Amino acid sequence: MDIVAAAAAAAVLYVFGVRPGFAEAEMDTSGLARLGAGLLVAAVVVFAIEELVTGTAVMLATSRPFALVLRTLWRTRLIVALGEIVTAGPFAVVIGLDKRAMIALPAVMLVLHLAVTYRLRIREERRAWEHLAALTDALSARDLHAVLHTAAVGAVGLFGARAADIEIQGGERLVRADSEAGEAGVVYDGPASEAPDMAGARTMVRHEIRRDATGLQGVVRLYLTGRRDVLSVREQATLRAFAANLSTSLDGVHAYGLLAEDAHRHELAATQDPDTRLPNRTALLSRVTAKATGTCHVVVVRLENYQFLADAIGRDRALRVLNQLAGRLCRAARDAASVVGRVGDAEFALVMWNLSKDTAYQRACWAVAALRRLVTDEQGPLSVRASAGMTSGPAAQAHDLLDAAERVMWRAVRAGQDRLVSYQAAPMPSTSLARELLDARMSISCEPIVDLTTGRIVMVQATPRFLYSRHDVFAADEDIYQLIDDEEALQDLARKVISRSVSAATTWREALPRTAMIVPVPARALTPQFADSLREMLSGYGVAASSLVLEVAEPTALRDRNTIEQLRHYGVRLLLANFGSDQNSFEALNAADWSFLRLHPAYALDAGWRPARSVIRAAADLSIDLGFAVIAPGIAAEDEREELATLGCALGSGSLFGGTMFPSQLRNHARLWQPRALPGRARVLRLHRSG
Repeated sequence: MDIVAAAAAAAVLYVFGVRPGFAEAEMDTSGLARLGAGLLVAAVVVFAIEELVTGTAVMLATSRPFALVLRTLWRTRLIVALGEIVTAGPFAVVIGLDKRAMIALPAVMLVLHLAVTYRLRIREERRAWEHLAALTDALSARDLHAVLHTAAVGAVGLFGARAADIEIQGGERLVRADSEAGEAGVVYDGPASEAPDMAGARTMVRHEIRRDATGLQGVVRLYLTGRRDVLSVREQATLRAFAANLSTSLDGVHAYGLLAEDAHRHELAATQDPDTRLPNRTALLSRVTAKATGTCHVVVVRLENYQFLADAIGRDRALRVLNQLAGRLCRAARDAASVVGRVGDAEFALVMWNLSKDTAYQRACWAVAALRRLVTDEQGPLSVRASAGMTSGPAAQAHDLLDAAERVMWRAVRAGQDRLVSYQAAPMPSTSLARELLDARMSISCEPIVDLTTGRIVMVQATPRFLYSRHDVFAADEDIYQLIDDEEALQDLARKVISRSVSAATTWREALPRTAMIVPVPARALTPQFADSLREMLSGYGVAASSLVLEVAEPTALRDRNTIEQLRHYGVRLLLANFGSDQNSFEALNAADWSFLRLHPAYALDAGWRPARSVIRAAADLSIDLGFAVIAPGIAAEDEREELATLGCALGSGSLFGGTMFPSQLRNHARLWQPRALPGRARVLRLHRSG
């Protein structure tokens, strides 16, 4: 380039009549004018040749358009030109003084070349890292589509490639950007197997995106053109940084996608039943409030034997049956003025409006009759027992109407009314759970508790159960007591439980005259008024207070220490149940002076388990220090009996000693059983069945 430029400049000066020589020649005014004009034109020619050759070389090396090269290299060309001018001036002066100074010209030009090259390299690296930083900021998006497109277009500009591919998920998606038209843009987005071949690409550089990642890992491909067949060291470092940033962005997109799925799932769970896809109670009431006008008719349907079916036929088949029944109920809501929802485990609600009461009642009866028809699946027909309650009222009171319809349905179920739909207009007076339990029938089961050493029956555990409806039986324990807040109602329940248990004890008292009875009562019911009424009750039945042991549910709720002392003064003893079940067991030890302690069944049933042995030993040590007897429930074999007795348990119950039975069965059982002592521990006969 320099030789051609110098020859062209000499030719221009020759045309203008400038003849360089070794001898100095005098010039007149016209000669000086020709020399100035020739030098100016020669400079323009040299500049044009240099720009043309430099731009063409850069265009061929980078595959960039010529106009783009001219626009982007102007600062570099200006620096080079200024450097040449600055260098030429002093050298002209120095050469004029001594021509031997021309020997240093190559060295000076080399230094200038190295300085400019270093300047260009620094500028290029800074531009690349600035571009990478801007690209990293652009990749911090939550949309996968935007991240992939931005990464593909940015890779083309960052590495000056012909094209770039971003492939993720093992080829499920590939995004390609191309710079053939001068401006990089996405030319393909789809499966990698359907991507067109890259024509004209001389070299491909491949870099994997986090091979060990568990998210949207993939591959970056760069298609190079021109003389380059590999990336420089700086470009390789840039490619690794780019791949790491892209991997982080893809992981972020993947995480945001999972969060969006979870949010959608939680949103559905908050408004939709997961088994039947029907609206739940909250969504049902929201729809009714938003759509219903005028009088609203609410029907609550309960599948009474659904829990029994689920236990008998399995959950999967029961869910299929439930979905068939839900479909039948949805067909009853065949217009826009009705909605169906699942409001309980085995309860549905049908809400209708813009209908007369008679029309709504007939539709409700048709729906319940459809539910009572046989349900047939691949394993045969099944019958479902459905009961329903219906009420009517203003649509604005949908929540109260739903509660009222449930109360109508439950009253009909408890009363045994065999009707399709029980109807009562709102408002329905609400009834507390305690009142419903007080009105419900009660059954009493009994379980003998024996002395583990001698095998003699020393106590009887009473297990009262409330017959809440035809298919619902609730045990009188802490699980049901915790749902009642009214202390007066709890005292009434406790009196009812003790009264029925004492009455049932008359059946077996003849066979076990000196045996104490354990009855479960809520801790919050133990008040001075309750203690006085209990004393009067026992006196009325002619039962000694010493024969009654109160199993206290929720023992940490005991608040009146004086009442406990009053009961102990009467002779009533207390039992702490389920010892070892949670951290409150040790707190409950200080709540009262206990006479008995019963282990949690999880420990007593597996005495060979090391933590269980530790709990049992702790209970035995406490029994020595605090003066009470330890009861081990759930004993099924003689080796368990021996093991628990060895560990320090004084009393026990379980199937080995008869298990749970009715009072009349306990009477016969007590007459047939003869105690049998453990070997080496007592001289009485060992417990066994006879007859």
